[in-house]
Order: sequence, then C-alpha cells, then structure tokens
Amino acid sequence: MTLTEISGVAVSFLMLIFFRLVLRRPKDRAAKIRPSRLDRVREASLVFSTCLWLILLLSAYGFLGFLFGWSFLHHRMVISPDHIYSSPTEMPKTIFWLMVAQQALAFFAMGILLRLFRLYSKGIIFTAKNVNCLRFFGYYLIVDWFINYQIQSLLQDMALSCTPIFVGFIIIFFAWIMDEGRKIREEQELTV
Repeated sequence: MTLTEISGVAVSFLMLIFFRLVLRRPKDRAAKIRPSRLDRVREASLVFSTCLWLILLLSAYGFLGFLFGWSFLHHRMVISPDHIYSSPTEMPKTIFWLMVAQQALAFFAMGILLRLFRLYSKGIIFTAKNVNCLRFFGYYLIVDWFINYQIQSLLQDMALSCTPIFVGFIIIFFAWIMDEGRKIREEQELTV
C-alpha cells in the first residue's frame, strides 16, 4: 500500500467520523438533548484539524523522503503527467526551486488552516483573525496557481486549470463579506 493510498484511507475514515459527529441525531429525542450549534462547530473543527494534521504530517514525510532520497519509500514527484521525477537531481534547478517554494507555501497555508480551525474549536467564529485566515487562503490559491503556471511553462507542458484562481477570488470575496458583517455587528453592539 503506497503513502497516497494510506493517506486516502485515513482521510476517508476521518471524514466518516466528521459526518457522524455533525449529522448525528439522538435516538430518543426526549432523553437526549441535541448539541448546540456551537458545540457541533467545535466538534467538526476538531475533526478537520485532525485531518489537516494527518495530511500535513504525511505530506511533510513524503516531501522529505523525496528530497533526501529515502530509497525504501520510493517517492516520486509528479509535476505533470509527462514529468515524473524520482530524485531532486533529475529535476532542472529552476523547476526544483519553484517546487520547493510551492511546497513551503503549501505547508504554511496548512498552518493557517490549522489556526482557523483552532479558532473555530474555541468558539471564535466571526473575528478579524478568522477573516485574515480566510483571506490568506484565497491569496494562497492564486499564488500557487502562478507558481504552477511558471513550472508548466518552463516544462512546456501547459496542463493547467484556472479554477484555483476563481476559487481564490471567491474566498477573498467571502472573507471581505465576513469582515463587513463583523464590522456591522461591532457597530451595532456599540450603539446599543
């Protein structure tokens, strides 16, 4: 079983736990009280944080295995369908450094997502910190697309989709709406 298959099974298992926690219904409605909405958000955030930690650790392990050539792992880096590398020495230097920058940015973005879910698990939902996390993630998707564009153009293998750019702009737009809603709520709290 490869590392990708293991991580896929782990993520699937954690998603099942997530849906069980979020969508659970008490068997005897009179005997049990349905958890509050905030409790459900906290539980779901905990499950997503666990999934993100697992993905982060497996990704870091795979990336380090590729960089340091841990032969027992047989790591390969797939840049595009026609460009698969078994070791960093096979890669052109420019492609290698763009890939390292892309991976570092991805690990940083995972850290920001972990921070966002930690805030959610504490019950902190509509704050400037949350807005900044969402906004960063939108910018991350856009920057990651441009790094991919540079890699693909250097390889002369343009197999890109513009979807990450649109999703990034939508996330930035949602973060702006959330920030405006937060400001409106703060103004209303001050006037009462």
